[in-house]
Amino acid sequence: MIEKVAVVGLGLIGGSIAKALRKYTDIDVVGVDIDTKTLDKALREGTISEAFREINFALDVDALFICTPVGKIADSVKKIYPHLKKGCIITDVGSTKKVVMEEIEKFPPSDFYFIGGHPMAGTEKAGYDYSHPDLFVNSFYFLIPSSSVEEGILEIFVKEIIKKIGAKPVIVDYNEHDRIVGVISHVPHIVSTALSNFAHRECKDALKYAAGGFKDTTRIALSQTEMWKDIIFSNREVVLDLLRNYKNLLEEFVYHLERGDEEFLVDFLDKARECRKILEV
Repeated sequence: MIEKVAVVGLGLIGGSIAKALRKYTDIDVVGVDIDTKTLDKALREGTISEAFREINFALDVDALFICTPVGKIADSVKKIYPHLKKGCIITDVGSTKKVVMEEIEKFPPSDFYFIGGHPMAGTEKAGYDYSHPDLFVNSFYFLIPSSSVEEGILEIFVKEIIKKIGAKPVIVDYNEHDRIVGVISHVPHIVSTALSNFAHRECKDALKYAAGGFKDTTRIALSQTEMWKDIIFSNREVVLDLLRNYKNLLEEFVYHLERGDEEFLVDFLDKARECRKILEV
């Protein structure tokens, strides 16, 4: 039974997890963050019951969420797990999983269970001030258990946390996860930033006339640079493969457009519209 949880990193996702646990469960939540102002605010709001700037002491929690940038997750686990009790569940919220999971599997046998996690929720905003307890409601939540995680442990984690905060758990391996998010998250982010840079380079004065379509398409370009640098590099091989495929698609489009192929254009636009309708269901 999970009665007490620690959340390391009270940003948008970590703060939302803490708030969701407070709203939808009876679990006691401890907050860990280097920003004392964030900790003070979370305490005042009742989001957390205790606050710490780091974990360098024995911490009696049943589960721990690491909500740091992708590049720091494995190091955070290595630093924290010696201070946790036997049987503690450690999870993360990183946007890529191969690098993290392969590093975790290198750890010597220990008494903790690591379940890689990635909630498919968020905004271009960052920080505790933008966190919300309903962020995960009806959103998919990828889970990638390490080899040492027993089925019963995963079931408890899903039942007592993931489902209670309103998320829909999806169990996958890390290669499948990284390919999926590469297609629906990482490449779209690169395309969004490329479009922003393209528009500014081609005709920056045009931006003042941009309406809903352009704003919707480029919204995620507002996201944090440091975070996305880590995400893209940690999934580099998948992203490169997908970008090559995307480039081929654009080159195919250019080829037919140069030849005035209206039939191809109509088919291209029709297929895209039908594909997009899937998201409306």
